Amino acid sequence: MAGYYSRLMSKVVYRYMEEDDLKAVLEIERASNPVPWSEKNFLDCLKKDYYCLIQEYQGKFSGFSITSFSLDEAHLLNIGVASRFRKRGLGTSLLDKLELAAKAMGCKKVVLEVRKSNTNAINLYKNNNFKQVGLRKEYYRSSPNYEKEDALLFSKTVKRKWMLI
Repeated sequence: MAGYYSRLMSKVVYRYMEEDDLKAVLEIERASNPVPWSEKNFLDCLKKDYYCLIQEYQGKFSGFSITSFSLDEAHLLNIGVASRFRKRGLGTSLLDKLELAAKAMGCKKVVLEVRKSNTNAINLYKNNNFKQVGLRKEYYRSSPNYEKEDALLFSKTVKRKWMLI
């Protein structure tokens, strides 16, 4: 599996999100979430200088992630991979990039919320050593009718490895 992941990563490029990317980001968001973020939500994140990444696989837009950093904690706010690129390790790659940034920013942990019904995302987080640490009752709006859905709270400790010279 390590060889596959290395070959995959040689085809992945990351860059910072720009306003021109929002059409493609919104396409993924709307296809992935029952109550998707609005364009304004994404614009607000860009204006606040959150860590907004675009992922391209073999030259094609494949995913995105948005993370806020505060003190010693990184909070993954949103992540998405285009449906045609799923099950290839690209979600794991986005999480790896986030963890690298969190370490560089001096964070001690990464936290996130996920819909209790989102089993694919839950499996992604568990497979990447995130641990469920809590439950947020009625955290998400689940439909345009304002029904509520619980969120599972996940956390992962990240440690910067220091090298003495």
